[in-house]
Amino acid sequence: MDQRLLTEQLMKDIQEYSSLMFSRDEIAEILELQADDFSEMLDTNDDAYKALRKGRLIQEAKLRKAIFDLAANGSSPAQTLAAAMITDAKMTD
Repeated sequence: MDQRLLTEQLMKDIQEYSSLMFSRDEIAEILELQADDFSEMLDTNDDAYKALRKGRLIQEAKLRKAIFDLAANGSSPAQTLAAAMITDAKMTD
């Protein structure tokens, strides 16, 4: 496997592109990697997989915060979304 797959910069790139909700194949294309090799790396390299998940989760957290901020400020659509997120969270606890 390509040695640059193990670099810190690559982990940062994976996190950045995953935060923009690109698919695995799209991230591989942006990084100029073979999709199969990239997918295998995510499946076998904990750091790479964690970078992918972290990027997605951080972006989701930012979106959730924005929804809750809007809900607290009286946005009816945001309040509906916030209530649904609260219900979902309680169901999985």
